[in-house]
Amino acid sequence: MRLWKSWIVTKKDLSVFKKNRYILYSLVALPLILGVVLPIIFVFSLEAEAGQLTRTQLIAAAQTITDLGSTYFVIIPTALASIIGSYSFVGEKVEHSLEPLLATPTTDGELLLGKSLAAFIPCMGVTYIGVTIFSILIDGWSYIALGTFLVPNTYWAIIIGVLAPLVCVLSVEANVIISSRVNDVRAAQQLGSLVVVPIVLLVVFASTGSTIISKELLALIMSAVIGVLSVALFYLSKITFQREEILTKWK
Repeated sequence: MRLWKSWIVTKKDLSVFKKNRYILYSLVALPLILGVVLPIIFVFSLEAEAGQLTRTQLIAAAQTITDLGSTYFVIIPTALASIIGSYSFVGEKVEHSLEPLLATPTTDGELLLGKSLAAFIPCMGVTYIGVTIFSILIDGWSYIALGTFLVPNTYWAIIIGVLAPLVCVLSVEANVIISSRVNDVRAAQQLGSLVVVPIVLLVVFASTGSTIISKELLALIMSAVIGVLSVALFYLSKITFQREEILTKWK
């Protein structure tokens, strides 16, 4: 596989996304809202309980709420990937640029990788911007009120550094497959949104922990499972991707 061929496809898609207001607004709004609104909600809820708890109990409560908040930053790239990934091939058809793209001397794997990277990069980029804003706000409050920093910790490192990118990849791959099988943007986005539901449920399950194993270990197990699924889905997309069918039947 020639990665530079995939990167050409990626750069082309990124330039198109910059001109799409719906995608651009989604990339800006969602992480900013969660990055700012979440810590404010958390702080108000913790301040309301501050008079009833000891300092140790308040720190424990703050850490629990903050760790739970990390799951939202797994949902962000998953949701954004459903918007961008579902647009990947259908959008080309709408813009009348699909036929020239499929006629280029790229393999199916190179084309699918390029499309996937074009969705993955902006999704994770804005997610980490949201994480940075969240961390600054929540740590600023916790240092002043509790004399300690709440994030990052081991659990956050696993969720944000490992699980979130893998979940994003899985969502991207699923939505790229959907986009290559339907011929309407709205239908692709509706089907793509259904992919988000089971992924979110898996992440919430991992975040709640277990009485048998720690939530950190559970998050690592979930990451391994999702990583295997992501690889399998990529190869499935290569097998099911049919250039000739798309060119002849997408009228």
